Amino acid sequence: MLTAYAVQLLSNASLMLAVVYVPLLARGLGANGSQIGLLVGVYQATMLLSCIVFGRWADYGDRKRFVVYGLIVSVAAIAVHGFARNLGGLFVARALAGLCVGVFPAALMAYFYDRSTLLGRFTGFGSLGWGVGAVALGLLRPGWIFPAAAATMALTVVVAVFGLKHQHVRLAQPFIDGRVLKRNWRLYLSFLLRHLGAYSIWAIFPVYLSDLGANRFWIGAVFAINPLGQFVFMNLFEKASEKLLIAMGFILSVLVFAAFGVATNFKQVIPIQVFLALSWSCLYLGSLKELMRLNPERSTAAGMFQSVSSLAAVGGALLEGVTGAFGYRTVMFVAAGLALAGGLLYQFTPERRA
Repeated sequence: MLTAYAVQLLSNASLMLAVVYVPLLARGLGANGSQIGLLVGVYQATMLLSCIVFGRWADYGDRKRFVVYGLIVSVAAIAVHGFARNLGGLFVARALAGLCVGVFPAALMAYFYDRSTLLGRFTGFGSLGWGVGAVALGLLRPGWIFPAAAATMALTVVVAVFGLKHQHVRLAQPFIDGRVLKRNWRLYLSFLLRHLGAYSIWAIFPVYLSDLGANRFWIGAVFAINPLGQFVFMNLFEKASEKLLIAMGFILSVLVFAAFGVATNFKQVIPIQVFLALSWSCLYLGSLKELMRLNPERSTAAGMFQSVSSLAAVGGALLEGVTGAFGYRTVMFVAAGLALAGGLLYQFTPERRA
């Protein structure tokens, strides 16, 4: 399973470089807060479509092939960013990236779970990749960020081609089938509510940190705390009950988002990031454990889960366009309210197994 861990780590490190740097680049190209939010929304919208289609498709073929081909097209999509010289070009690059990046994550998750149930360790390596990417952002010169991201993704292709084994699957059900959505709607909807608020924050988070006094090095460092903390927490909570993990994830999310709203200096955000890592680790790991337990269509369920995240990112970007007009504190407090609503929905809605 070392290859799967390596693919998870390297691909996430590559993507993190672009995710954090693009809002800063867009601001340098003259984008305002609403345009930055729309830029994030375009990326997530195309990823949403890609995850739904290819997540389902990977349950009807060779999952290794989906991982490898998805990584290959992602290399090209990331490299295109280096040629964007204006805001329009950056929008095109992000739309293309979303389509390509959505091809492989669900297939990789299902590939891993069919060989091992250590989801905490696997997702933890993904978080470690985010952390590596965030640290690298602070160390690289701007002109090297996209080439470094593309090169890292190219290395991931090599690792996947020579390390992953073929895994052929074929579901005995129609390609278009609504049972996964019916079975998991309460988890998807509660997660969507929480993440609508979260993505309204992430849409402007690099700019928020900059306005609180952080330079590019500190922006990368603050971002790195969250994924590096996730790597630790996800491994620690591998054996915890999924119900407890999900409940703790929602409770801590409410507290963390509210805490962002009262920060007055970027250094105050540092300890909050630790609790953010804990909240996300609990919610994400608990949700994945429930999805893998309830659904034989694992790639489909994982793809829809990623699509819910992308849908939340689109909605969150639009939400930030509204709440952001009233200042950063409003963005954070509205996000806390949405996380509370998601937690209540999950807690008081019965689980469906059929």
